[in-house]
Amino acid sequence: MIPAIAIIGGGISGTLTVLQCLKQCRKPLSVLWFDSQNKFCKGLAYSTLDENHLLNVRANNMSVFPDAPDHFVNWLANYDPQYSPNDFVPRKIYGLYVQDTFQNFQKTNTLVTVQKIAQEVVSIQQTETNFNIISDQTYQAQKLILALGNFLPGHPRSISKTFINSGNYFQNAFDPSLIEQALGENDITIIGSGLTMIDAVVSLAKHKYAGIIRVISPHGYVPQAHTEQPLPSIAPFLEANKTYTLPELVSLVKFQLKRAKQEQLNPHSVIDAMRPFLQNIWLNFSLEEKQQFLRHLRHKWGVARHRAPVQSIQLFNELKLSHRLILLKGRISDIRSAGEGFEIYYTDSKNQVEKFKTSLLINCTGPEADYNRLASPLIQQMLKDGIIVSDMLKYGLDAQKDGQIRQNLFTLGPALKGILWESVAVPEIRVQAREIVSKIICD
Repeated sequence: MIPAIAIIGGGISGTLTVLQCLKQCRKPLSVLWFDSQNKFCKGLAYSTLDENHLLNVRANNMSVFPDAPDHFVNWLANYDPQYSPNDFVPRKIYGLYVQDTFQNFQKTNTLVTVQKIAQEVVSIQQTETNFNIISDQTYQAQKLILALGNFLPGHPRSISKTFINSGNYFQNAFDPSLIEQALGENDITIIGSGLTMIDAVVSLAKHKYAGIIRVISPHGYVPQAHTEQPLPSIAPFLEANKTYTLPELVSLVKFQLKRAKQEQLNPHSVIDAMRPFLQNIWLNFSLEEKQQFLRHLRHKWGVARHRAPVQSIQLFNELKLSHRLILLKGRISDIRSAGEGFEIYYTDSKNQVEKFKTSLLINCTGPEADYNRLASPLIQQMLKDGIIVSDMLKYGLDAQKDGQIRQNLFTLGPALKGILWESVAVPEIRVQAREIVSKIICD
């Protein structure tokens, strides 16, 4: 019997895993690949048709293969020579690259059969030898990989809940119908001020939205821009096998940032120099240190770590200077439906309750990471049956650092954020996919 692997999730985590199966396997293998949205290879992130939605990482670091760093750059040179390795390419184009790579590798390895199944998996049962994967019918596989990617954000906390059912509330900032609907409004509010907010603002501006945009978040932090002509980088300052406490790391980073300023070095390089060590640092933090980081430093870290293309930040700042965009710092307490629009009540930095009216709401608060809060029947069934468990921080799933949840069951990508912290971007997920598939094939 040909062994079978089931992969649930058609986005980048699932696709990188399938690609590694095609790349590594030298014996017959059946891959059952499930995606309820039928967005294989692209997922939510790369299915956008909007040319204004750009990658937040330069092309030269977006290869799907960790051992072939120029793979995307070479593909891009053939697809459209106008792009350089340092460009921030439209996500639409990156989706085409991922899809094209899958199709090419599928042709070159005929030992691996990939069956795309565009059905919602509603239940999983584990026996001594198999997983029974139940959708419209029952499939069996010996190994199972949960490549679930990012979920939509949770609804904003609010006393009133009626806004959730409004046609003018968008839980998905990349909903294809959003722009057309937004262009008919004069006042839009975006909840959350991270990278997804930048995408939404740029898209609105490029489509000639002429009204007011309000952006509200508890801290009012906005992503920084990638540096186009960066200053010299700071020298490496972390030791690979050393265990750092949170206070030690904070002190060290402050020192390096101060040094970078004094010596006219690129301050972004301080954060970039940490990236290869972040997973190991996080693994060695105590639970209390991780909780302290999430309470006090998470938002500042997000601003420093996750940067946007300079042209996107320039546009954001232009809108702000022209008073077409208003950035508010406040915690929302209530969102009340008011006709076709909303009344938003929030507490400002002076602890005063303020309110304003808006016509349309876009939720950019970031993906829901607490699996206990997800409405997915499959997730809730697996939690109930003990097949999966949330990690202690409720930032994903409890698993070993290599993604193994239990025997023959694995996960990767955003599901490992609570375990590894740095686990949501292509450079990390492509390594995880390679290692998981290598482990499965060698078992």
